[in-house]
Amino acid sequence: MINRLALFIASVAAALTLAVAMAAAGFAPGTAADPPATANPPAAPSPGDLTDRRVQVDTVYLAAPPAQQTITVRKVSPASGEAESEGAEGDD
Repeated sequence: MINRLALFIASVAAALTLAVAMAAAGFAPGTAADPPATANPPAAPSPGDLTDRRVQVDTVYLAAPPAQQTITVRKVSPASGEAESEGAEGDD
């Protein structure tokens, strides 16, 4: 029972924290008394502004990635059983 109560209190605290953070960020619902926000329409550019705009294009050349190399692994096993027996004897 105590676990359920602690979980409920923690979830209420998290919900309140989220609501306060969203209200501070401006996501709170507006009231009816708030006038609708009107945005200023952008001013029409003058003909001089259109001709003075220049676009600078920066071109970056990168080296091609190196070609992929193929690696072949060959396992060599001893041809006779003598090599195995010599290694098993050890140093005398």
